[in-house]
Amino acid sequence: MKRTIKEEIVATCKRLYEHHLNGGYGGNVSVKDEGLIYITPSGMPKDTLEYSDIIVMDFKGNMLEGKGKPSSEMRFHLLIYKERPDVNAIIHAHPPIATGFSIARREIPIGIHEEATIVLGDVPVLPYAVTSSNELAEEVAGAIRKANAALLSNHGAITVGESLEQAFRRMEELENLCEMIMVANSVGEVHKIPEEKLNELVTLIKNRRKG
Repeated sequence: MKRTIKEEIVATCKRLYEHHLNGGYGGNVSVKDEGLIYITPSGMPKDTLEYSDIIVMDFKGNMLEGKGKPSSEMRFHLLIYKERPDVNAIIHAHPPIATGFSIARREIPIGIHEEATIVLGDVPVLPYAVTSSNELAEEVAGAIRKANAALLSNHGAITVGESLEQAFRRMEELENLCEMIMVANSVGEVHKIPEEKLNELVTLIKNRRKG
C-alpha cells in the first residue's frame, strides 16, 4: 500500500478543516489507485488523522489495511469510481455556506461567474436521502455521471477530480461561489453572463487547453 497516498489524504483533510470547509468529524475523502481505494475511517476527527488511520479496500468493499471501519459513505465512493473512470479522488465535506444552500435547497445558477463556470460547471442539488443509505449512494453517483460537484440536500457537498488537488480546488470554488451569490443577493440580484459571451469564454478556455 502507498504511504504517500495516505499522507496526501491526511493533508487534504487538514486543509479542509483549516480552510473552514469541513468540521472535524464530518465528511470523507478517498483516492483510487491501481484497483484499490484509500478512504478515511468512520467516526474519527478528520483534522487529527494520521496516515496509519487511512483504510485501504478493494472494489468489493473488503478491507485490506487500516484501523477501524471505512467511512459509512463508502457506497457512493465505490459507485462513483465505477461510473467515472476519469475520477481518481472524491471529497465529501460540509462547507458552511454551500451546506446552507443545500439546506435551503437553493439552486446554483449556471454561468454567473467566469472561474466557477470553468472549474465547476453545473452543480445539481440532490433530493434528501438518509446518510449512508443506498438511496443516497445512487443519487450521488447518478448526479456525478455528468457533474463534478453537487449539493446534498440538508447534508453537505461533494466534489470529484482527477486528483485530490483538483477535488479540493473544486470544493473551495463551490464555497466561494455560494458566498458570492449571497453577497450579490444582499446588494442587488444575480445576473448571468450573456449566453453569447459565455460561449465565447468556454471556447477560449478549450482552445487554451488544446494549445
